[in-house]
Amino acid sequence: MTCAIGCAKTIEEELNGIDGVQTASVDFEKKLATISFDKTILTTKNITKVVEATGNGKTYKVSNMKP
Repeated sequence: MTCAIGCAKTIEEELNGIDGVQTASVDFEKKLATISFDKTILTTKNITKVVEATGNGKTYKVSNMKP
């Protein structure tokens, strides 16, 4: 398994495990995650924390988030 597949899958699983996330897909090559979520339950700040905490807490960073 390459990181591109494994890392994307890991981030997707973390995001899809959050209460309020309806769908999450990650394209590692494009460095893009598309997430549908309930804004009454989550904020983009919550989602950023989850992504950046995935792995060792230093590997993944969120930038250019568009609500």
